[in-house]
Amino acid sequence: MKTKIITLICIAAIAVTFSRCSKASLTPTTADGTLEGQILADFPTNLANPNYLDIETKAGIMNDAIATLIATPTDGNLKAAQTAWKNTRAAWESCEGYLFGPVEDFNYDPTMDDWPVNKTDLDVLLASSNPLAVADIDTLGTTLKGFHAIEYVIFGVGSTKKVAQITAREKVYLSSLAQSLYNTTKELRNSWDPSQSGNFSLQVTNAGKGSTRFTTRLDFFKALVGSMADICNEVANEKMQTPYAAKDSTLDESSFSHNSVTDFTNNIQGIGNAYLSTYNSTGGHSLSELVKSKKSSLDATIQAQIKAAVSSFDVLSKNNITYEKAIYSNRAQVVAIQNTINTLKATLDGDLTDFIQANIKD
Repeated sequence: MKTKIITLICIAAIAVTFSRCSKASLTPTTADGTLEGQILADFPTNLANPNYLDIETKAGIMNDAIATLIATPTDGNLKAAQTAWKNTRAAWESCEGYLFGPVEDFNYDPTMDDWPVNKTDLDVLLASSNPLAVADIDTLGTTLKGFHAIEYVIFGVGSTKKVAQITAREKVYLSSLAQSLYNTTKELRNSWDPSQSGNFSLQVTNAGKGSTRFTTRLDFFKALVGSMADICNEVANEKMQTPYAAKDSTLDESSFSHNSVTDFTNNIQGIGNAYLSTYNSTGGHSLSELVKSKKSSLDATIQAQIKAAVSSFDVLSKNNITYEKAIYSNRAQVVAIQNTINTLKATLDGDLTDFIQANIKD
């Protein structure tokens, strides 16, 4: 996700707001017998917390794999670190289907996932004698840390990096990058974790019943649907469109690893997870269930459009066409994918938004 420009005043205000809405006095509620209440109770349990825990777990595995690579620099260990990076990306990209709450409030998103990498400044940093401890990484601009800085070091331009090419300076940088990213995933996970006092899960489960973030149930459902539509827009009209229009593959989200198509696919799959309130095949009561109970034709349309948007990338992935290549040689297919995603976006912005406005009662 690209950096949002936020003033220091706004950040301070957000921090105060979240502090106030995270008081331990806000106690968990159980589902009140309504389907809406059951959805609120199940969303953190079946989607948010498992997803964020998976991100943290996989980031820990990546951190360990990078430590092993640095200690024992072999081609096999480099491949293991690259695989761990891709696995962590998959878990992270899927959560962008419901990008609200602490992930945005505290800039966890751009801290981990700003793009494209500022390669010029990154090369200057590596050539400098500036300290590169974890604390130093934490103070860097967002395009000099996180997923894509790690990607640059372990994949290299054109995904051609060899283990012998990783310099001593890059190893120091890489070690701190991986630890910093893991620390951020842990903070993100803890911000929703039910075992933590004042966790954000309470703001969801108590929507309309004491939540200071979602003072009505409708507020939560609007945030959810808005996030689903937003990632459609970001994938089709920013992540895909910017490099496509410029015919510049260096503007791709994951250009060094050639993982962009997978990133995009997981973003759209994340919309399906949010709509069905499910992660890794564990689900609960969902927005889909609510829509189906009142307007089954709309639910069928949304599910079909999500499936179509996810599978629209098959024309590239099944033919091993990277997005770095597609923006030059498969431009018609790129436009077709964008159109499919924008069709879904229109339904989310239109019919689904109208549905929740008419049917969510507090």
